[in-house]
Amino acid sequence: MSLLVRVFEETYRIVLDSGFFILLGFLLAGLLHELVDTARIGRALGGRSLGAILKAAIVGGPLPLCSCGVLPMAVALRKKGASREATVSFLISTPETSEEAILLTWGLLGPVMALVRPVVGVVTAIVAGLVSLVAGGEDDRRSTEAGEAAGVEAAPCSTEDGCGTPEAPAARGGTLRERAARVFRYAFVTMVDELAFWMLLAFLATGVLAGVLPEDFFLRFLPWPLLTMVLMALVGLPMYVCASASTPIAAAMIAKGLDPGSALVFMLTGPATNASTIAVVARMFGRRFVGVYLGSIVGVAIASGLLLNAVVGAGLVPAPGGPEAESGGAWAVVRFLSAFAFLALMAFSFQRRGFRPGWNELKGHALAFRDLVREQAPRRPPRRALAGFGAAVLLLLWCRSALLVVRPDETGLVRTLGKVTASDLAPGLHLVPPFPFGRAEAIPTARLRSVEIGFRYRAAGSAAAPVTSRVFVPTQSTRVPEEAQFLTGDENVIEVTAVVHYRIADPAAFRFGVDRAEPAFRDLARALLVEEVARTPIDAVYTAERGAVEKRVLEALRSAPVLAETGLAPVDLRLLFVHAPDDVHGAFRDIASAAEDRTTARNKALVEAEGALGQARGEVARTLADADSERTRLVEHAKGDAAAFVPLAREVAAAPRTSRLRLKLEALERVLPGVPKLIRPDPRRAPGFELWVTPASPADAASAPAPMKGLAGFVSPIPAPPPDVPAAER
Repeated sequence: MSLLVRVFEETYRIVLDSGFFILLGFLLAGLLHELVDTARIGRALGGRSLGAILKAAIVGGPLPLCSCGVLPMAVALRKKGASREATVSFLISTPETSEEAILLTWGLLGPVMALVRPVVGVVTAIVAGLVSLVAGGEDDRRSTEAGEAAGVEAAPCSTEDGCGTPEAPAARGGTLRERAARVFRYAFVTMVDELAFWMLLAFLATGVLAGVLPEDFFLRFLPWPLLTMVLMALVGLPMYVCASASTPIAAAMIAKGLDPGSALVFMLTGPATNASTIAVVARMFGRRFVGVYLGSIVGVAIASGLLLNAVVGAGLVPAPGGPEAESGGAWAVVRFLSAFAFLALMAFSFQRRGFRPGWNELKGHALAFRDLVREQAPRRPPRRALAGFGAAVLLLLWCRSALLVVRPDETGLVRTLGKVTASDLAPGLHLVPPFPFGRAEAIPTARLRSVEIGFRYRAAGSAAAPVTSRVFVPTQSTRVPEEAQFLTGDENVIEVTAVVHYRIADPAAFRFGVDRAEPAFRDLARALLVEEVARTPIDAVYTAERGAVEKRVLEALRSAPVLAETGLAPVDLRLLFVHAPDDVHGAFRDIASAAEDRTTARNKALVEAEGALGQARGEVARTLADADSERTRLVEHAKGDAAAFVPLAREVAAAPRTSRLRLKLEALERVLPGVPKLIRPDPRRAPGFELWVTPASPADAASAPAPMKGLAGFVSPIPAPPPDVPAAER
């Protein structure tokens, strides 16, 4: 039941990814069918020249015809004057480069394959035409008239399948609305009727391939690209599969490990030929011409596949793959609606026509293949032809051994007559000595690898726990007790699991330095880990010294002299699981918890001590700053007072009597404020100078003006001393 669900999910996914591109391709096919006048094509393809071949290949590319519907069209062109070479070129380019197939290739395999596919299809048509022109003999039109008629009758197609001849030019007129109606009818009715049965088979085949085959099927069972391309060509030549139907099948095979070149060979040979096409070509141009026809298709397809593999392997273009679909947004809605619309169109087509026309067409192709085998199979085995084919295959294989493709994460290693002649080839395509003179291989040096110590990853858990994981998952791993147990510095037993990540530094030493380099690298890492754990107490391994142990072991591993013989370079080492043995794990956990609590309490005390000490230091600094500022203020104030007293003392020293008199008068001013005063000087110095103190009435005192400061309130100021008074008495 789970297998059926998986097949259904894969089928729905491929329909969801391709629905929009198929509908858009159908619309373009309808536009070309309405706008292109095929009646003029035959007149332009009459010459036996390179120009006619190019015209046939380019004109036939965009025409919306499958490998079945192109047969009556080719016969009609032949009757209208097209040459044999142009007809062959038209027969190949038309079914390989349909619009819906190119858009579907873009959606499922990316822009690289969508560009390569039509270009190689046109090149195949041109090469087939040129080979026919050079080695095909004379074009005897009269000898092939009967074969043309027989070929049309032998083709398992009918006009109701959309494979009939195109409409006459007179039927292409009308108003814009009528022409638009014909475009949509041809795009979403005729084209859907023609391809619905085959697209259904292709989607079911894609779902079965994606659901049944393992992810690395082709890598495990068909790892040789050239052999795979030959098999794809042998499968695609007689099988009827249109260009649109071959695309999802190729996408499913690429997802299962098929190389892009082999997928390209299948997408080129499948639509280009089938049993009916081969039979018609044999009847029209003779049995000898079938070899030219098929050889050109297969040869160009395999050469293109090899070139595509080389270019992709060298990193010049990305590997084919569909764009990442958005999980939400407008594009997700468009994808869903397009897939729903395409499924609805297919359902309406099957309701109109049923499955019988498609089934009859499938049986017709099977009968045509049987008749082709009976008619074309020789009575005696062609020994020379088989020998030549075998020799050609061996020559291709021998030439292939002279080419080495080095990918971006690899380094090339070349041996010539057993001696290493190159061990540092950069990514790209290199020419090396062929077999048996030399042997070349690409070693993934940039890939991150790992070895486990004390455990092994299980195969079932590799997807969830990759080899580069830093997390130990017991349910996805298997312990190795003899590797996981260590003795610590305080004579305790501890279980440790570790992982060492490394890269290949020297490809030559990795291949030929030490036999089984990875186990030796694991043993070396474990030996160094044993030494380091034996120096460290168990509590330190549990808590603070875990990172230091990792660092010291990694440094010792990098500096180990024997490491150079393995060709490996350690990148990182991690201790994933550090615990006591299971029977004493509880006790050790309690001890570790107590040690952690002790460390926590000590850290808290240190924090509080640092806080108190910092606060005390701040108080001391503040007190010292206040005292210093107060000292500065007092000193400066004293300096100001002293500076003010010095001039006064100087004046007092210059006139001591006058100073004493002034002091007396100022004292009187302070003692008797607001009282009118009259000063009379000494009769000896100033006759007539007196001081009168007159008590004033309250009214006079209120109306009297406010006394002035200093001596301004006196009635008579101090008169100037007479000139005969000596300076000492002044």
